[in-house]
Parts: sequence; C-alpha cells; structure tokens
Amino acid sequence: MLLGQRIKEIRISKGLEQKELAKLAGIGQSTFSEIESGKRIGIRTDILVKIAKALNVSTDYLLGLTDIPKSFDNEIPDFVKERLSKLETLESKNLKQQLLDISEKLKQIAEEM
Repeated sequence: MLLGQRIKEIRISKGLEQKELAKLAGIGQSTFSEIESGKRIGIRTDILVKIAKALNVSTDYLLGLTDIPKSFDNEIPDFVKERLSKLETLESKNLKQQLLDISEKLKQIAEEM
C-alpha cells in the first residue's frame, strides 16, 4: 500500500486531481485509481516510470526504497561530468594505475565542489 499512499500524498501536495495526474502520466484514470487505492497490486515498470516522471520523483521513492523524493542524477554539475568522461581515456593503462588515476581525479573534483 506504500506505493499508492506515496502517489496520493505527492499528487495532493501538487494540487492535482486523479484524472489530471493520470493524463499527465499517459494512463487511464481507472488504472490510476486502482494503483493509488492499492486495489492493483502489480504495476508494470513503464507505468511506474510514467507516474514518477509526472510527479517529478524517483521510482525508488514511490516504491519505498528511499525517503528522498527526488533523484539527483540530473543535478551533477557539468564540470564533474566532463572530468568523469575524461576517465574513459584511461583504458590503455593497467588496472592499478587506472584506480590511482581515478582516485586523484575524484579528490580534485571534491576539492572544487
């Protein structure tokens, strides 16, 4: 029942009616109502993802795997993404050296943050 409860709480906090959220998620209102009320026990992954995106929360939050509503994956600063992409050039080095290089890069990134 945690899934339905979380969906309902977030929907209400955003001032959305069931039919509005169902439309935003691209699913039928009756399907949505069954999910929110707990009458529908199983939920397809694609539907779960659509609901999470419509509510702007993570699927982990909806499933009760975390109490943090939003995933911060998209909030990684560009300079960190850039530096991490440079790590791919380390392929030709041996594993021990790669790990040492990665450690140094992570230290530099942490200092800049």
